[in-house]
Amino acid sequence: MKNNLEIRQALEADASDIAELIYSTSVACCFTPEQPCPEWYRESVQTSQIANLLKSEQMVWLVAAQEQTLAGVLAVSDKSHVKYFFVHPAYQKLGIGKQLWHFALGRGALGNSLTVRSSLFAVPVYESLGFMAAEPPKTFNGMHYQTMVARYG
Repeated sequence: MKNNLEIRQALEADASDIAELIYSTSVACCFTPEQPCPEWYRESVQTSQIANLLKSEQMVWLVAAQEQTLAGVLAVSDKSHVKYFFVHPAYQKLGIGKQLWHFALGRGALGNSLTVRSSLFAVPVYESLGFMAAEPPKTFNGMHYQTMVARYG
C-alpha cells in the first residue's frame, strides 16, 4: 500500500463523504437483492444524520484518507461501543481498518471493554481485532447482525 494514507479526526465537512462511504459499503457488503437495505437504515446514514453525530461529544470519529478519497471511517461512542467501522470495498484488505483501529487505540479512543453490532460480513474483521460473539446472530428490522465484545488491558 502507498504511504500516503492520512488518519485524522473527522470534520463536519466530511459528513457527506462519510455518509456515502457508510451507505455504499453497506449496500456492497451487507445486503442483497433478496435482502435489500432497509429504508430506516438508509435514512439513518444520511448526511444530515451523520453531521449531527459528528457534533456529539460522546463520540470519537476518525477517518482514513488515501490522497483525496475517504477510504475508511471509525466512530466509537463513549469509548465502549463501535458505532461505525467501514472501509470502502476498493480499499479493503490493504490494512486500512487495522491502521484506523491502532490509531484509535493509541489516541485513547477505545476503552477496556468494547461492544459492536457487527454485520455478518464483518465478523471475521472484528475477530481479528480480538472480538468474540456475545450471543447468536440476530435480525432487527431487516438488519442481520452479530453482537460482539472485546476486552483490552
